[in-house]
Parts: sequence; C-alpha cells; structure tokens
Amino acid sequence: MKLEPGHTAIITGASRGIGPHIVEAMAKRGLHLVLAARDYNALEQVAQTHRQPGQRIIAMPVDLTRREGPLELMKRARATVGSVDVLVNNAGLFSPGYFEDTTDDELDQMVALNVTSLMRLTRLAMPDMLRRNTGHIVNMGSLAGLGAAAFVETYSATKHAVVGFSRSLRASLQQRKSKVSVSVVCP
Repeated sequence: MKLEPGHTAIITGASRGIGPHIVEAMAKRGLHLVLAARDYNALEQVAQTHRQPGQRIIAMPVDLTRREGPLELMKRARATVGSVDVLVNNAGLFSPGYFEDTTDDELDQMVALNVTSLMRLTRLAMPDMLRRNTGHIVNMGSLAGLGAAAFVETYSATKHAVVGFSRSLRASLQQRKSKVSVSVVCP
C-alpha cells in the first residue's frame, strides 16, 4: 500500500523509543495520526511537535495490556478519524536480565503487550480493511525475533511470535487475494 496524504494511521508505542521517529516519518508524509501509549502528556508532546495545519495528530492514552484496551483504542480512533488505513503495532516491553529472576507479572505484562495486544488490534483493524480491500499492518519485531539473544528470553520469545504471526497472516491474506497486507520490521 502506498502511503498518501490524508490516509490515517494508528501508531502504538508512539511516546518513546522508536515511536516518535515513526510518528515523524508518517507526519512528514501528510498522514492523519492516532498516537497511542499510556502517558497522555508524552503523547501530546510528540503530537504537538509534528502537527501541521489541516493534519490531525491525536493523542489517545490507553493501556493495551488490559483486555479491553485494544477495543477501546480502535473504537475511539474510528469515532475520531474514521477508517484506519495503517496500523503500526509498535508498543512493546523490553526487560533484560536473568530469566529465573523474571516474575510472573513481568512475564504476563510482556506477553500481553508484545503479542496479545498486537494480535487483538490487528484482528479489530482487519474487517474494515478487508471490506475496503486496502490497508496495511506493520508489526514491530526485532532481531531477537529472528535468532537467539542472551538475557532477553521472554522478549525474544514474544518477538519470535510477532514474526511468525506476521508472516502467517501475510500468507493468509495473499491466499485470499486481498490487497490488505502485513509487514514485520526487525530493527
């Protein structure tokens, strides 16, 4: 899918890390953007940095690890900007250390954000994209999702899941002869 001015994208994890750089790149192309992360003030700061006249860049705080978080985000985004052309699943947790020191809560949080919320948001975005036969989903993977990485076992496992999910969904969409597609980026 070719990005055009006026297309709308949701970018999760937009407040930190690589997120603001993704926002900058898409804002420069004239896209309307919905920025999602937990911290409204950080999101709004990123949004203000890139807003241009006639361009909608909206900060929508949400906790994607909550079961209802992805649905809340998608409903609010559609009510505010209409159809979503691009979904960038960038939100993620990274916590290096000794695996045996990882708590159950840390495991649950990382899987919930890095994998489950990504899959839920994708599932919620797809029906409208399929109906319009256009759209693109970009899932943020990692080199840790392509091979072994020391001291990041849980993170690596979640990013392997993201890579496998993305490749499988892309193959399914190709088999369906859909113009909707999926990419996985592994920085």
